[in-house]
Amino acid sequence: MPISSDSPAQIILQQASVTPTPAKEDLPPPNPDEVRQAISRIFEQAARMDDNRSPAFLVGDFNGDGAQDIAVITRPAENSLAEINNELANWLLEDPHNVPLPGSKAAAEMSKPKPTKAEKTDELLTVIHGVGPQGWRNPEARQTYLLRNAVGANAMVQNAKQISESSPSLPRGDVISETVNGHRGLIWWTGAKYAWIPQR
Repeated sequence: MPISSDSPAQIILQQASVTPTPAKEDLPPPNPDEVRQAISRIFEQAARMDDNRSPAFLVGDFNGDGAQDIAVITRPAENSLAEINNELANWLLEDPHNVPLPGSKAAAEMSKPKPTKAEKTDELLTVIHGVGPQGWRNPEARQTYLLRNAVGANAMVQNAKQISESSPSLPRGDVISETVNGHRGLIWWTGAKYAWIPQR
């Protein structure tokens, strides 16, 4: 379903701009073992891929830099919740539903948001930004966003241009389209964070 022309998402479409780097187009599809290795590289033993989900991961260029990223459904490991919630950890734990869209009234009026805290039973969406031609497989790929309330049903990757062809200033990259708590929407990179954008 396309976003209407008066949607706040158009603000992002008009403002976001990146300079992509060349991406390797012939990367093989990820296999579960190498995805688990990437999760271990980031979290060590603090989180694991949710093997009960199918698919448990999606690939795309989510931040629009030309390198392949990966989004993985993960769960906190036993007794690791304090580490997952540590504000000094090497990942950013956020709830996309609490991220205001750049340029919106909510963004202008918003004070410093309360820190997001994961719960023991949470399914979390881990997004690892890729580096260079190897993308998320690169050992140097460690920029990670851990997203709460972002695991949904019927998830698929779409290019931003598939969402709206009407804007002359489309961001490069991909979005995740899915249904969360009965509502269809997008997980969208704003240039600094991941935000949730409802689809009408």
